[in-house]
Amino acid sequence: MPVKTNKNDARGIAQLMRLGWFRPVHCKSLPAQEVRAMLSARKLIQSKLNDIEMSIRGILRGFGLKVRPTTRRTYAARIRELAEGHHTLEVITASLLKAREVLAGEFADFQRRLRAMALTM
Repeated sequence: MPVKTNKNDARGIAQLMRLGWFRPVHCKSLPAQEVRAMLSARKLIQSKLNDIEMSIRGILRGFGLKVRPTTRRTYAARIRELAEGHHTLEVITASLLKAREVLAGEFADFQRRLRAMALTM
């Protein structure tokens, strides 16, 4: 329409309804939206946790230090072991490991909540 006004919009919508040029829209329920939001937030935390771990590996690799395969439990000890003796690396890795610890705690919390939600469904 050349001139956009509320009256013209209403007239256009009425015309679409008369001609049947519309499709019904499905709206998700509130519980479905909540589950989706929880899954999205969990995925974001998981992604950032992985980003921090890969960044630590990259920083250490720049100094010729390779982390090699570790488990979630042995990762922090291995990083501290590699950074030992390099003051700057100790400071950097300590900060990043603290951030990783917080994210890992939040990720575990999301896991618990999602499992509880799955059991109630």
